[in-house]
Amino acid sequence: MTTTESDREVQPRQLERLRGRPVRKEGENGLFSEGWYPVCLSSEIPEGGIHGADFLDGRVVIFRGEDGKVRVTSAYCMHLGADLTVGTRTPNGLQCLFHGWEYDGNGRCVTLPSGDPVPPRAQLYSFTAIERYGIVFVYNGEQPLYDLPAFEYPEEELVVKVVAVDHLVPVDPWVIAANTPDLLHITELHKFEMFNNPYEEVAWHPYSVDFTVHARLPTGQDFDIVATIHGTNYFWQTGTLDGRWFGWVVPLGIPKAGSSRMYPVIAVKPEPGETPEETQAVVDYLFEVEMAIAAEDAPVFAGMHYAPGNLTHGDRILARFLEYVRHFPRALPSADFIN
Repeated sequence: MTTTESDREVQPRQLERLRGRPVRKEGENGLFSEGWYPVCLSSEIPEGGIHGADFLDGRVVIFRGEDGKVRVTSAYCMHLGADLTVGTRTPNGLQCLFHGWEYDGNGRCVTLPSGDPVPPRAQLYSFTAIERYGIVFVYNGEQPLYDLPAFEYPEEELVVKVVAVDHLVPVDPWVIAANTPDLLHITELHKFEMFNNPYEEVAWHPYSVDFTVHARLPTGQDFDIVATIHGTNYFWQTGTLDGRWFGWVVPLGIPKAGSSRMYPVIAVKPEPGETPEETQAVVDYLFEVEMAIAAEDAPVFAGMHYAPGNLTHGDRILARFLEYVRHFPRALPSADFIN
């Protein structure tokens, strides 16, 4: 069941009540918003090896077994805490370099070279993990509350470009996600010429919110899209630029509290008669268009201290989104393993 923005409009009295209320920072009280988080590119996993990554103020290892399945576990050996990144990959598991403790694909210790019995608590934390669009995602939470979103076309029918942005943005992912419901900034900063009233075309769901935009970019292209925030960290968009379909997603990872790492993805479906080179040119062009829009926000985030203390009626969708973030489930079931 969904509701439109008009069904859940933030009235002036409600806005006054919401104004100035802080939003919890990620990592506050040791908890992070539940959801699907990118931890690395698929291409970063070495052949037959192990990749380490910082995640939610802790550390994880990512590896691919001989069965082709990607696995993500806590990084520290349950013996003395050696980082398994410097260990060895077994057919579908890991072996610690320090004392040779061996773990299966589910993170359970199965062998001690010393011949001693395996301690019953010798179990790494094993994350629910999925690969999509060249990114490895893991879920923070006991069980996924929602599915990892996908485009309307199968991945094998698309030409995809994905990048892991090297530098971290010094704000929580929900701050970046709040850019979409901050409808005033779309016209003020990005100078979109709007052809619809986006305040009237917002749909709220339990774990996501959709925004419809029909606009003209300042560079002259017609931009007709539906943008969705899944969870508090996953920006998903599908639609057309001058009539050409494309998909654009920017999942946001959290290596450490107070930071975000962006993994922008552009996807295009080749048109009949189009050569691979022509399709790739479209992919590169659309990627540049979207990254140019994102670049306009970058200097704002670089020094931002997010404090929604004086929201106005024009911020009513943003106010509702911040309430959504305030009440979004938080967890960190891996806390005793990754830190």
